[in-house]
Amino acid sequence: MIRFAFLFLFICGSSLQTGFVSVAIAAELDDNVVWIDVRSARDYRRGHLEGALNIPHGDIGHKIFQAVPDVFKEVHIYDGSQGTFAGLALEMLMEMGFQEVINEGGYEALLAKQGGRE
Repeated sequence: MIRFAFLFLFICGSSLQTGFVSVAIAAELDDNVVWIDVRSARDYRRGHLEGALNIPHGDIGHKIFQAVPDVFKEVHIYDGSQGTFAGLALEMLMEMGFQEVINEGGYEALLAKQGGRE
């Protein structure tokens, strides 16, 4: 029980400081959160955030409902650059009725926030 309390305080404290909770931890805390990597399948295979789904930005319009049928899930999107393609995907998802979509920027920046962990 003490380990759990410490872990909870550590997670809350670090997320308040950085505004970011690692993908693995976020998936455990809230199953209403989905992470989507909008890079190519090739880039995804080279490395991605743990738990992230791969839906290339060009396919997001016709594949999103297969992967995420609930428009009320919180969707975090990242790409391979500085969030440009994630921004395009965000706009499309918002037009399709998703309620909360967050552009997390580029993959490398997210890795840096996580301390280099994949």
